[in-house]
Amino acid sequence: MGGRIVKFEPTQPGNPHRLTIDQHVFPKASIQRFTNPGGTVEIFVKKLNRVLKLKPNNSIFCARRVWDQKTEAGIGKHIEDRFQALACAIEKGTVTTIGIFEKRIIEEFFSLWRTRQKFKLQGLEDVRLNGINGDSLTKDEQEILERNHVMYAVDGVMRGRLLASVHVFGYQDRFIHDNKSMRWGIARSCSDEFIVPDCFDDMMIVPISPKIAIVADLPDLTLTHDQVVVINQAAIARASGYYFARRLAVSPVVREISPPFERCFDDRSY
Repeated sequence: MGGRIVKFEPTQPGNPHRLTIDQHVFPKASIQRFTNPGGTVEIFVKKLNRVLKLKPNNSIFCARRVWDQKTEAGIGKHIEDRFQALACAIEKGTVTTIGIFEKRIIEEFFSLWRTRQKFKLQGLEDVRLNGINGDSLTKDEQEILERNHVMYAVDGVMRGRLLASVHVFGYQDRFIHDNKSMRWGIARSCSDEFIVPDCFDDMMIVPISPKIAIVADLPDLTLTHDQVVVINQAAIARASGYYFARRLAVSPVVREISPPFERCFDDRSY
């Protein structure tokens, strides 16, 4: 995924309509599963070339108002809530394999995660609506409409973030269609811990907790040390800005990636 400067549009002073400014790419609830007793994760920030200890609500995990409130609090929350319920069930052991129902939840979440990362890095271009002038709305009127999940145009231009939901569903439908025969497995580690990148990009891995991940094209299994190493190296290789873990010192890595974890999808539609 290439990057460009994404222009941040601030809300009115005081944010009276409580629009979400800092929008998590990977959910805060998921990051919290990786926290140590102090409530932080260890994160390696590539541009700083150093490890920091940060809480899940830190803005480094977020985009700044890149997509609209409908995509954040409506569509995104619905997908996240279903995924978090599944993740909790997997942690508790009440779900031990990925069936058709769970497959859909995982794939909607993985696509959302990847799409959010794309939005964060590339932004969403404003669109001029030919032949439509739109309304001359005040800032307050615009924010009221966005808070109520209503799309609008101002002087013939629709903000790119207001079209985010269209992209979310488009990418999701394509991803699910292209991978309809693909299976997911629950992979557990005995002692080594997983590293989580800002996004796995084209590699279909969904971290659940320091010792549990959902991986495409694998059966349910307990991973060997070497297999955890391979997944962690894949995470580092695909990280754009950072990667994190509960304890990086017990999250081993190597240089080479072996075939069993190279299941990727065709990302030309992204």
